[in-house]
Amino acid sequence: MHLTLSDGVGGLELYLLRSVAALSQAGHEVVAVVAPGTLLQQRLRAMSLPFLLLTSSFYRLPLLAAWRLARLLEEQQIDILHLHWAKDLLLGVLAKRLSKRPVRLVFTRQMMLTRPKRDIYHRFLYRHVDLYLTITQQLTELAQQFLPLAKRRIQTLYYGVEAPLPLTPAQRQQWRQQLGAAEEGQFLVGLVGRLEASKGQHLLLQAVAALAGEFPQLHLCFIGPQMNSHYLDELQQLAQHLGVSGQVTFYGAHPNPVALMAAFEVLVLASKEETFGLVLIEAMRAGVAVIGSHAGGVPEIIDEGENGLTFHPAAADDLARQLRRLLLDTALRQRLATAGQAKADRCFNHELHYQRLWQHYTQTTLEI
Repeated sequence: MHLTLSDGVGGLELYLLRSVAALSQAGHEVVAVVAPGTLLQQRLRAMSLPFLLLTSSFYRLPLLAAWRLARLLEEQQIDILHLHWAKDLLLGVLAKRLSKRPVRLVFTRQMMLTRPKRDIYHRFLYRHVDLYLTITQQLTELAQQFLPLAKRRIQTLYYGVEAPLPLTPAQRQQWRQQLGAAEEGQFLVGLVGRLEASKGQHLLLQAVAALAGEFPQLHLCFIGPQMNSHYLDELQQLAQHLGVSGQVTFYGAHPNPVALMAAFEVLVLASKEETFGLVLIEAMRAGVAVIGSHAGGVPEIIDEGENGLTFHPAAADDLARQLRRLLLDTALRQRLATAGQAKADRCFNHELHYQRLWQHYTQTTLEI
């Protein structure tokens, strides 16, 4: 059973969706538990994936929801309860204790840990967590430092993404036109992510503006949903102020941006810090050169100068310097793209991820 009662639309929720789909497709018995009226409920129904609904009004002490969840664990004959949202952890622990069926509790941590959690409350919680999965080695080390868990119960499991279908030359050209690079020879740079300041769109805009005079063929495209209309206005005003409005496309949201990533020459992750940086491995699997801020989990994805480039976080001039290298050196860009694709295929592929996840489940059930 995979559970999250979050009503969000980010990577955490989409990971649950991908997990239920992948495990079902592999022939395993799996069911999702989500809150009613959420995007997850809509997506699960649209994909004909098994799900149940659960409401929890008091996440600080979800006694009634825990009793209901315990009954679901028994009715569905669940062996593994996999949680994804920290706010659901108490719910899962209480349900595990209330259930008459022995259930192993797995939790995936996808956000950064910033402080110790060794008080009485957290010692109670984590005593019932059988396996704590993290998405980076850095996060594993923080968990070992901050949490009252035995090291053997904390394991790193990198994200995996599916390889996108290759684009034909005609499809690639069609996408490039839609993304703003209609002319032959234009150099298309993309940033895929929610339009919000934490994603660093303004930083990339400044870097492109610094290069625009030297490289008039440079074109920038932002793909992602608008989270704050004020920030979009700020970006448009900044582009106008910097004199690059004609070299920037605000595409908006796309339901499957991985399908069009091969249209870019370079994809940039400009966030000041990302716990992992899923968009980087999506671009790498598509055979696109990547640049990411040297923070968070990015250094575990990009080996500097081997399969991508990094820049100092929040430093537009350093980002411009790395972009300039790829504009001037086509061979370097192609070499990085090829090596990046090889690493992503080897370390971050979808099938391998879920094989390893199932191994963790089996190991957890048998040994812990």
